[in-house]
Amino acid sequence: METKSANDWFNDGYNYGEKGEYQKAIKCFDKSIELAPNNAIAYYNKGLALYNLGKHQEAIDCYDIAIKLDPFDADAYNNKGIALRNLGKYQEAIDCYDIAIKLNPDYAKAYCNKGVALDNLGNYEEAIKYYDKSIKLKGADNAITYNNKGGLLYYLGEYQKALECYEKAIEINPDFTLAQANREEVLKILEDEDNKYLSSDYSEHNKLFDEVTEKLSEEPKKHCRKIFNLSLKTLDILQIQTGDIHETNVAHYTSKKVSQILFFDKEKDKNGEEIKDEKGKTIPIPFRLNSVTNSNDIQEGKTLFNYLFENQKIRPQNEQYVAFVGCFMFNYDNLNQFRLYGKEKDKEGTGISIVFNGRFFSLVPKSPVKSEGRQISDDGNKEPLFRCIYIDPDTNQVVSIGHRDFYTFYKTKEILYNSKNKLDKIPEIEQQILDYKKKINDKIELVKGVFEELKIAINAAREQNIDDRVICDLLLNLRYLVKHVAFKEEQECRIIKIKRPCETDNEPPKDEDNKHERFYVDYLPLTDCVKKIYFGPKATGMELFQSLLTYQSGFKNVICHRSTSPLA
Repeated sequence: METKSANDWFNDGYNYGEKGEYQKAIKCFDKSIELAPNNAIAYYNKGLALYNLGKHQEAIDCYDIAIKLDPFDADAYNNKGIALRNLGKYQEAIDCYDIAIKLNPDYAKAYCNKGVALDNLGNYEEAIKYYDKSIKLKGADNAITYNNKGGLLYYLGEYQKALECYEKAIEINPDFTLAQANREEVLKILEDEDNKYLSSDYSEHNKLFDEVTEKLSEEPKKHCRKIFNLSLKTLDILQIQTGDIHETNVAHYTSKKVSQILFFDKEKDKNGEEIKDEKGKTIPIPFRLNSVTNSNDIQEGKTLFNYLFENQKIRPQNEQYVAFVGCFMFNYDNLNQFRLYGKEKDKEGTGISIVFNGRFFSLVPKSPVKSEGRQISDDGNKEPLFRCIYIDPDTNQVVSIGHRDFYTFYKTKEILYNSKNKLDKIPEIEQQILDYKKKINDKIELVKGVFEELKIAINAAREQNIDDRVICDLLLNLRYLVKHVAFKEEQECRIIKIKRPCETDNEPPKDEDNKHERFYVDYLPLTDCVKKIYFGPKATGMELFQSLLTYQSGFKNVICHRSTSPLA
């Protein structure tokens, strides 16, 4: 009987592997290795068979021997990386892919696999870059890569882009059942998402939509609905959920004079008499939302349009709408804010920071645009709080969104006042910061993705000859939440009401000093909604203010603090 050679055993093993008979393949590769111990390719193929049996560590051991025998085998490094990734060792996998790419710069599969590992690590932006690099290279299995990229975009909530990737995958491989299933899933979500914005929760939004598009035919209206829904999707991303323990409190910086009015004065009639409610109690002065015409940002309301229309001068159609805002900051003891806001006699650091709790805001989605006959929601007259978006007009890029400064995580009671636990708490605080950073970065990526979809939708609308001014009106919800990057350090969030004053309006704007220069609308009184108060480093009268608070119902537990910010 003729004795089989190492090559014969290898070929038998390879053929068994092709048929999926991996145990038999391994036995053949072992015979081949026994006869030719330095055959790197036999170890490599044994590793493949072990991997297909789910024996990832044993596969890695074989790949290691193959690499030792042939250090220039890019395939061995790539497949070792795949096995490591399946064991959850993502960074080690990336190290292997990097070597494979160094050995073969055109190795498309290694780029794709590195994208998968980066995705696993949460490094989404880099993952997409590597998927794109893989797609551009010859020999890439682009159907798989497009499907992987679509999966990541789906996870990030960029459903339209995900759909495009799945369709590309199916175009390349019409029998790709996984991509087909993914495509159906994302189509269902897109349909459900559109229906979501037609629900009663968004009735105020839809009144605006109907008003703006009333003269359009059905086909242009479909394009307008896409733009409008993307604006609502952005609002959903930006709305602050006050149940988040890291964003429980936000601050409003104002003057001591205004603070005294809000905390201690009562509503009066034309004769100067205090107004009382049905129970005979006096009514506190409500917080004011001021017209944006008083803003210190000369680009207020223009930044979004400059971004979307590349700095073309476009006049919004409904000039009769007026925006009123309440401005809040995530950082409630901030030197820069004390220097800018609430100054008495133009002296820096003399203002006050009022820290609000979540009861001052609504968790129910609402439109900033108000119509006549507005219905009261389950949250009464409370309004949602939205982060601002910061755009750099020079690069036309979304740079950031309003969020809490990371250093403030170290300013907790445990860190500030308990010296014994300071060092013990540091790792916990650092983990909180990492988690919070990821949350904010994910939201920024979501905003970027929606804005890219918005640009595509706007271009499609323009092809239908829809007037740019109509498009601007559809974006009234977002107009005053997008700011110039120069204001990024303020980390601002806002309550916004966009009103169209009319004779039947039961909440008409008020003229602050009867000079027709400063208009405002009333919001809510501060009662039971204030957490604490910070006096600026140069503000006076804190002790008296604290004493007066103890006699005010709804403010007895509010404590005044002196800002620790240094100001000469």
